Amino acid sequence: MMDALPGIAGQIEEAIGRELTERLLKRRGGTEISIPKFARGSMLSEIVGLQATEKMIREIGPGRLKLPCGTMRGAKARKAEAIRMLREGASVPQVALACDLHSRTVQSYRAEMSGGDDRQMDLPFE
Repeated sequence: MMDALPGIAGQIEEAIGRELTERLLKRRGGTEISIPKFARGSMLSEIVGLQATEKMIREIGPGRLKLPCGTMRGAKARKAEAIRMLREGASVPQVALACDLHSRTVQSYRAEMSGGDDRQMDLPFE
């Protein structure tokens, strides 16, 4: 028998089961999601299905929810999420916390996006 997941992940697991909880955490772990008031057409229902979303609404309630377990999504997914957040204007600390990454790693991603190392200043040499 597998151990129950900790914290809010455990509450989600109780509501919708292990398989759907793992699917949700692999897709959105380490980010904030919205449990909608109505399941139909929601991002959450696209991930876990209409019935599971309705069950989460009943048992956990609608509202914003910070999902743990960003590490379940893997390094490539965390990098993609970090780059998306940076493009949308999130700060380095916001991205680092949301994506379970070190701030230096996020700074490196930002530098990759701009085509250079933003930690070093360019000096004019003649």
